[in-house]
Amino acid sequence: MADHGPLSGLRLLIVEDEYMVATHLEMLLENCGCEVVGPVATVDKALELMEAERLDGVLLDANLNGISSAPLADFLNARSVPFVVVTGYGRLELATETLSAAPRIGKPFSKAEFEKVLTSTFRR
Repeated sequence: MADHGPLSGLRLLIVEDEYMVATHLEMLLENCGCEVVGPVATVDKALELMEAERLDGVLLDANLNGISSAPLADFLNARSVPFVVVTGYGRLELATETLSAAPRIGKPFSKAEFEKVLTSTFRR
């Protein structure tokens, strides 16, 4: 785990159903000094980890194999766990207000955009 500034040491869960995207996110987070939990690709597995693990935040795909991640967003919101929606839907409205109002990174994204959104969302 690298030590690179404000994200260093954060425990972040990746919830992403596309293997290549999940692997890319994992690499980026590790390069920022984060401890990665997951990645996981289903709502059920994500809920299991969210209940069992101490998390500083979550990167959440809006759509997991055709299933909305809105229940996960609501779960995180109720527990005051910050999350960033990582989605290919761009600026379109997402399934719920909780998802739509969350900080968002559009796929594809630049490393600079990724780090900026994460740093502003997961402040210590």
